[in-house]
Amino acid sequence: MKIGIDATFIGTEKPTGLAVYTRQVVNELAKIHDDIVLWTTAESGFNLPQERVRNVLREFAFLGQNRYMVRPFWMEFLFSNQLRYEGVDVLYSTVPGGMRNCPVPHVVTVHDLTPIVFPEDHPWFVRWNYMKRLPKILSRSAAIIADSEHTKRDIVGYYGLQPDHINVVDLGYDPDIFRPVNDELIISKYGLIREDYVIAVGSANRRKNLDTLIVAFSHLRGQISHKLVLAGSISPSQELLLREVARKHNVEDRLIFPGYIPDSDLPAIYSGATLLAYISLYEGFGLPLLEAMACGVPVIASNSTSIPEVAGNAAILVDPLDYNAISRAILKVATDSPTKEYLQRAGLERASEFSWGKTAKSVYELLLGTYCENKN
Repeated sequence: MKIGIDATFIGTEKPTGLAVYTRQVVNELAKIHDDIVLWTTAESGFNLPQERVRNVLREFAFLGQNRYMVRPFWMEFLFSNQLRYEGVDVLYSTVPGGMRNCPVPHVVTVHDLTPIVFPEDHPWFVRWNYMKRLPKILSRSAAIIADSEHTKRDIVGYYGLQPDHINVVDLGYDPDIFRPVNDELIISKYGLIREDYVIAVGSANRRKNLDTLIVAFSHLRGQISHKLVLAGSISPSQELLLREVARKHNVEDRLIFPGYIPDSDLPAIYSGATLLAYISLYEGFGLPLLEAMACGVPVIASNSTSIPEVAGNAAILVDPLDYNAISRAILKVATDSPTKEYLQRAGLERASEFSWGKTAKSVYELLLGTYCENKN
């Protein structure tokens, strides 16, 4: 069985969820199966022989991240010929995409439907892809992979697809990277002090709910001395808006924006935090939950969408729109040692249940089953 993998969306030096998923799953698949051809726009991060990698869309590199706009047309009109030429038996798309008329059985992973649920967080061509192309791609696919039961329900609800066509496969984390790390030099590099900050990791899109977190944090001004660290690729305009929220609630001096933190530093920053606050309004999985738990950090998180599935009993779950509930949870972890120690132990145990190896094994079994079913 020759597996073709579509990873053509990757093109950033600051990988977040989708790129992390793709690189980890591809590298784990390569340990299971050696007959793989990978199409990508990024040459680094994949543990495949160079002769197995097809670097494409290079002529559109001048468009930067806007290469995404060209990708659907390349898929529809050029990619199918390359699949035939390479003799691919089954195509695996690691993100919601691919082609409407794939010449081989096609398996697609859908991580979430944020461009539909929160359209204001995405450019028009991403919304167009999810609303116009993706329903047709999924309806004609051999199988669909969803990151969570919540995402599966969304796919059924928004696209009207049959539940038995959708397979839930959990994500994982890298235990060689995300583990408790005691490194004061890294912590101080970001102007932080161990156990003196609450951290949130991710973008500043509306669904991440950072304005609510800031308001909830402001309720604790006279009770804890912690800083609030908002880590991630946050644009200057987004930072300005968040600082304005903090100024109105008299906590602007408590905010720290370290920007994107690479994996080389992130475990130490997680490990030095009092807690991770992950009160997103919508997630398809929630990788920072696992990463923080694996670093021994207590977690408070939303009680909605996919987050309870991932957190299990290892986090304090709160209504993401309830300022008081969020502030009470932060205060509980910051001031009550038994609660903090329980969450640390429970988080480490919960994280150990997930791995990229398990993810890749489930994906491979689905690809093999799809191949055998269509071969017969």
